[in-house]
Amino acid sequence: MMSVYPGIQKDFPSPMLGSYSATGIDGYVCADRFSRLGAYGSASGVNWNETNWGSLQAQCFERNAGRYPQTQTDSRPVDSTLPHHPPLSTRAFRNQAPPSSLQHKTRSAIILRARSDMEWTENLKQNVRLLIMELSLHSGAEYEVFILLHVKDERIPIYTKDPQVMNNIKAQLVPAEFHDMVVFFNDHTLASWYRKVEEHSPGLQDWQPLQAFSRVFQDFDYYWQVDMSSRFTGHTYHFLEKSAEFAKRQPRKYLWERNAYFYIPGTHGTWKNFLRRIQSSMKGRMSVWGPKSIPQVNPVGPSPPVASPDDDDYEWGVGEEADLITFLPIFDPTNTDWLFGDHFWGIPKGLNPPRAASVVAMARVSKNLFHQMHDLQAQQGIGIFTEMTAPTLALWHGLKAVYVPHPLYVDGKWTPKELGRIMNPGEPDKINGGENSFWNWDHRWDHILYRMTYMFTTQTAEDFYRRWLGYPMDPKQYTDGLRHQDEQGRSWFDSGDLREDLYGPLCFPSMLLHTIKNTNEKKGPNMPVPL
Repeated sequence: MMSVYPGIQKDFPSPMLGSYSATGIDGYVCADRFSRLGAYGSASGVNWNETNWGSLQAQCFERNAGRYPQTQTDSRPVDSTLPHHPPLSTRAFRNQAPPSSLQHKTRSAIILRARSDMEWTENLKQNVRLLIMELSLHSGAEYEVFILLHVKDERIPIYTKDPQVMNNIKAQLVPAEFHDMVVFFNDHTLASWYRKVEEHSPGLQDWQPLQAFSRVFQDFDYYWQVDMSSRFTGHTYHFLEKSAEFAKRQPRKYLWERNAYFYIPGTHGTWKNFLRRIQSSMKGRMSVWGPKSIPQVNPVGPSPPVASPDDDDYEWGVGEEADLITFLPIFDPTNTDWLFGDHFWGIPKGLNPPRAASVVAMARVSKNLFHQMHDLQAQQGIGIFTEMTAPTLALWHGLKAVYVPHPLYVDGKWTPKELGRIMNPGEPDKINGGENSFWNWDHRWDHILYRMTYMFTTQTAEDFYRRWLGYPMDPKQYTDGLRHQDEQGRSWFDSGDLREDLYGPLCFPSMLLHTIKNTNEKKGPNMPVPL
């Protein structure tokens, strides 16, 4: 397991966006690369080829099965491939123990998205190991980690019935230690599952494989999609549990309006002050209250307990698990210039559906929401762009969706007031939902986007991580045509050299970083910010 140091390094900045105190994430400990990764390969001396993480997870679940309300009666697929067609019926379940007053735990699947052409670097393998150890084995099987791998070469026979051929495919595509936790699919898989939707490509329909996964592996309450280009510098169980607890605490009153903001403590104050600001700004304005649906959808979410949010004292939704948890704001793209705001398939002409979006499809989705997403595509033939799918379905069905304002650093010299003006434009009921949206595809704010520690494309996440790994800065690096020393920021690179001989290695508090493409000291061809 990882170890941490009490406190944080002198002069380490506070996050510009999000908050440790609001989310409950521990911001008063830090880890360097040795205390974080040493147990998972960088200094362990373990022969990892002899480790079978899939078997270890199965044993852990078997030993802790009494903590959970149900287990599957039949074994998981032995061919490690999503079935070519949706199952005709749901899988059988049995009660593990007779009913009692004991509080059972929920279970979550951690789904790591992989590709057949990706490079399994040592750092990537360490990252997968730590996710298994910290989320699955540490928790007594509250989580189970899978690798959902897109096989791009259609000549690879992932539907073979020959065990030796399947073993050869695994040996070709996945390190041996992860063989028993990989699930393959290809383009034909998705086309067969979702025949009524014309689009199945990665990027436009990233949720389709997980929708199918959720129909096959139904013994989970929640499914976390985790990008292989992300890294957690803190303990992952603590981070995800605190994120889920934060979401569970949130009342539904003005929830969709709050979700649209970047929470900036330097501008908004404490989280309680932020709630009061939202309430004051929403006086006399319409708020999302219950489902905002379309004729083709019968909402499955709960009805509001009162007719108007004005009659609710921030009670509805408190203690309710979120069907959707995101790590960036959820906004209405209808009247913005966000490139994908009109990407629907199968919507009747003339229908202008309500919609919501959250960029970076790294999120927690409930079994219920996944089933609505699957049915919409498989039965009705309605498809929605990846980063709108889950938020829009939550909106249509009246399900609880929460943006968790995790600590997010900005590598620049902007003040909170400046960022608040730029990143939260618009009327209180339409923050980032108009012509000046921060999410517009006009590249106006790229120099800010590229310097955030979590974003759909950013240079700073990789820079932070590489410096934390002890690598020197790259003086030749350009981002958006600018060197590191441009006037608009990148203060992280001031002073240049790292003096670990004098000051020790960098020690980071808990952060979720994305996008990271290069974890070897010598960079490869893939860059976090396409040039």
